[in-house]
Amino acid sequence: MLIAALDEELAHLQDRELLRTLTTLEAVHGVTATIQGRRVVLWCTNDFLGLSQHPRLVRASADAARRWGVGARASRLLAGSTALHHQLEDRLASFFHAPSAVTFPSGYLANLGVLGCLLSPDDLVLVDRLAHASLLDACRLPRARVRVFRHNDVEHVAGLLRRYAKARRRLVVTEGLFSMEGDRAPLKDLADVAQRYGALLYVDDAHGAFATGHTGRGTPEVEGVAHGSMIYMATLGKALGCQGGFVVGHSKLIRLVHNRARTFIYETAQAPPIVAAAVEGLRVVQEEPALRESLAGNVERLHQRLGPDLGRSPSHIVPIMLGGTQRARRLAAGLFGKGIFAPAIRPPTVPAGTARLRLSVSTLHTAGQIEQLVRALSNSMSA
Repeated sequence: MLIAALDEELAHLQDRELLRTLTTLEAVHGVTATIQGRRVVLWCTNDFLGLSQHPRLVRASADAARRWGVGARASRLLAGSTALHHQLEDRLASFFHAPSAVTFPSGYLANLGVLGCLLSPDDLVLVDRLAHASLLDACRLPRARVRVFRHNDVEHVAGLLRRYAKARRRLVVTEGLFSMEGDRAPLKDLADVAQRYGALLYVDDAHGAFATGHTGRGTPEVEGVAHGSMIYMATLGKALGCQGGFVVGHSKLIRLVHNRARTFIYETAQAPPIVAAAVEGLRVVQEEPALRESLAGNVERLHQRLGPDLGRSPSHIVPIMLGGTQRARRLAAGLFGKGIFAPAIRPPTVPAGTARLRLSVSTLHTAGQIEQLVRALSNSMSA
């Protein structure tokens, strides 16, 4: 009976053009891949600096596999914590000028674990309306009082903090660089408001870390805000080309995470080869600033060619807003026929009526590939 009911649910998704299927990548070469036997340019990955196949990271991962093995075997509290894991966390803390750091197997688990051990039913958490699903889940699971504030609306945040002044602990939760909009949170103003009302600011900078800022220290560096004025979370699986999430902050916060974060206590640790690659990736980020400069150049080139109507975001994430799911799917299919892979983004990933293509720029994209994309978009949208 349960399986029969699932047929109805799947059919309902199909009728609304919301049913998803996995696309098989037969090979990946930088920002190109082989799909269904044909070579296409990827405009959908988060490998912003092209580090996922960087020779130094690949070599570090292979060396670690030979020394430590492929898997971590158990949680770090149960089976011990490798020197590699401690090295990565020490380097992350140093890079972001923080006292301490903790890593998780994914950014999703980092948000669930850290917010889960900070919040209780006596607390208030304010979360941006367009925040990532992992943040929304992390805010709701501890049964704290959750209030959603209008996107990047600092005055709305201030009003809610005044209204709920009696909550035991109050957190303001936002992304640094929004993953589907490509815009940045007003971190300086949010940090000021949080400090004024005795609240904590929690920033998920998964898409900003390492790719933005003069030295790669993410959205806070771009906005001129000290990482120490917030709880700073980001990932290793996007601009750093690896896998995992991390939080940097006060050493007492990290000790609390070790003892109360369920996604740290009960989860198998990151695989040593991935950890070693991340350590090497941090070195590359610091030693090769040309990667960020190349990314910034590609972002500027794409925005200039798209023009103000399409290239509205200020970052390496460029949404092409289309509205209806049918239009988005049709455009994505047309682009695929022209050698461009940029899947349609549909609800529930984005709000109803805001289906889009979400273009992700990489330092590896060439001027020719950017021109190919712009020409294909122009032809497909005017057809």
